[in-house]
Amino acid sequence: MKRYGLSFLIFSLFFGSSLFAQEIPYDRYASIWREGPLKEQPSKAGEALANFGKHFLVYPFELIRWPMDRALVFVEDYHIDDKVDWIYEQLKDHGITPRIRSLSGGDSFGGGVDIELIRLLRLKEKLPHTTFEGGGLWTLDGITEYHADIVQSSLFETGLRAGGNFKYEDRREEHFYGIGPDTSVGDDTSYRMARTTLATLLGYSFWNTWDVEGKFAFQHVNITKGEDKEDGREIIDKIFVVPGSREIPGRFGDRILSWDLALEHDNRDSKDVPTQGGFQRFQFGFHKGMDNDTGYFKYRGEAGHFFKIFSKRRILGLRGVVEHHDEVGDRRVPFFDMSRLGGYGAAPRYGDTHRGFVRDRFYDESLLLFNVEYRWIAWEYRDFRMDPVVFTDLGQVFGEWSDFQFKDFRTSYGLGFRVSVEKEVIFTFEVARSSEGTQFYVKTKTPF
Repeated sequence: MKRYGLSFLIFSLFFGSSLFAQEIPYDRYASIWREGPLKEQPSKAGEALANFGKHFLVYPFELIRWPMDRALVFVEDYHIDDKVDWIYEQLKDHGITPRIRSLSGGDSFGGGVDIELIRLLRLKEKLPHTTFEGGGLWTLDGITEYHADIVQSSLFETGLRAGGNFKYEDRREEHFYGIGPDTSVGDDTSYRMARTTLATLLGYSFWNTWDVEGKFAFQHVNITKGEDKEDGREIIDKIFVVPGSREIPGRFGDRILSWDLALEHDNRDSKDVPTQGGFQRFQFGFHKGMDNDTGYFKYRGEAGHFFKIFSKRRILGLRGVVEHHDEVGDRRVPFFDMSRLGGYGAAPRYGDTHRGFVRDRFYDESLLLFNVEYRWIAWEYRDFRMDPVVFTDLGQVFGEWSDFQFKDFRTSYGLGFRVSVEKEVIFTFEVARSSEGTQFYVKTKTPF
């Protein structure tokens, strides 16, 4: 669980390398801890060479494994995990859940809290299917979020649910590089976006792995100048709008009404670190602006699957995304709701995963993306686990379908490792390379 994340990171990074002088007996390639010393093995040059060839991928992670082992022993000896678990469960039982934001790579470190009022008021036994939650999140790079959600599940003792939510986001410095696949990273301008959303939803879960949800929402989006004005970076229209040409759509924000319908199937054995199964998501929506000439349909399809390769410890992960915004008549798609590519993570308001490029590097009305990852369970100790990962991302943005060209695909590749506990990722470090440079990510989640 993520409640282990803070204590684990602190002891691994700062104390792990110097706590113990005594070597702990274990098999570095086994998935379980061994009690007692290892048996002596005969020293043979041929056998050593064979072992090196068989396990050479492990050795780069020895510098990571070594302090991790000692940190985990320290945690176990002083029952740090039990204490953190007890504190976390006590807070959660009283309706208070701490949150940790991703550390770097597009989003700065931050934290917040979710408060579930039904539990806080000790009404869970009387209202077992009601969720009434609110909370906030704050990051060092100036992102502020507040939300409140109320959901009534198991309506009429079925999988039907209904609810509503409120969300306010203030992002002090978002970046925009222009529209299309051939924009320059040097044409970077920043803007500030404040978005308020009110929504109602109706959903139904069935057959354990399927879910359908309809949503009606009102959004108020306000676009102003960004905080960073160095190098002449000012408001979007001063850089991208040429006199006499059509302006960038949505550059002043808008008030938008939207109707969305989503269907999802998910049979993965774990959301964060799956070893088998997959997911499919399909979304259709209509969006209409109240202040400007906004009006468009949105179509999105996403699918991923995870395969075991000759062993339960070697996993191949595949993901594909296609998205298109179809303008209604002479209406347009605002730039802040366009398909976006670049960065780490897939979310409605973040660029889809293309790790060799900065977040939201490419904007346009359509997107096509493929992600391939090889994940290897290299080390396990009780509920803890470390997975080295090698990946490549291939994608592009474009306008209409007739604008699609194979030469516009952009490629990035990289490697890293992820640490999880109880099948939830608490720390991941990844480095990615593309034609525009190298990006580093330290996160508390996986991209898919």
